[in-house]
Amino acid sequence: MSRKLLFATVLVVAGAAAIGPSAANAPPLGTEQFEEWFDNAGNMVGYVHWTCDGQRETWGSRNGRLTVTRLACPSP
Repeated sequence: MSRKLLFATVLVVAGAAAIGPSAANAPPLGTEQFEEWFDNAGNMVGYVHWTCDGQRETWGSRNGRLTVTRLACPSP
């Protein structure tokens, strides 16, 4: 493998690892999503909430164990 190809591959993998799960996309139309981060003691240390209208609300740190929950939005 050439050095340039190896270097490019390392950069792509490192970039993907740096972004991690915190770069989650908005949930599918008609759902809302809760992304909650917990520390080793089980305390919530941060969250991201994607609302039914596509807004994103965040709080705290996005490091630790991630739990993702998707719910159907209420019918209009």
